[in-house]
Amino acid sequence: MTSTRNEACAAEIVALHQVFEAWLGAPGTGDFSRFEAAFAEGFQMVLPSGARFDRAGILDFLRKARAVRGPGFRIAVEDMATVHEAPGLALMHYVERQWFGTQETARRAAALFDTTATPPRWLFVQETWVTPPAA
Repeated sequence: MTSTRNEACAAEIVALHQVFEAWLGAPGTGDFSRFEAAFAEGFQMVLPSGARFDRAGILDFLRKARAVRGPGFRIAVEDMATVHEAPGLALMHYVERQWFGTQETARRAAALFDTTATPPRWLFVQETWVTPPAA
C-alpha cells in the first residue's frame, strides 16, 4: 500500500526520530514544542518494558530525559511499512535502532496516525524489543 498519506506518515516517523536523537543526545538540543505538536490529544504509548504512558506522561518523561543518552547517541529507522489504512488513519510499522556508548538496541514499533492532520499526528505507539538487535 502506497499513498501520499502513507508517505507523509513515513516522513513524520523519520523526522520525529531525528528530534528524539537531538533531544536525548548530548548536548540535548531541539525544540520541545515539536513533541507537543506531534502527539495528538489522547495519545498513548506502550514501551518495550510494558510501561504505558498517556500524552502527559510521555511529554513529562521526555522533558526529564533531555541529553540522557549523551554524546554519540544515534537513532536509525528501518523496515518501514504500512500495515493498514482507513479513512483518516494509517497504521505503520518500523524498526528503530539506537546506539549509545557501546550498546545497541532495537525495537519494532507499530504506530497509529491521524492522517487528516498535516503533518500526520501520532495517536498510539506499541514497541517490542528485538533481541538480539538484528533486522
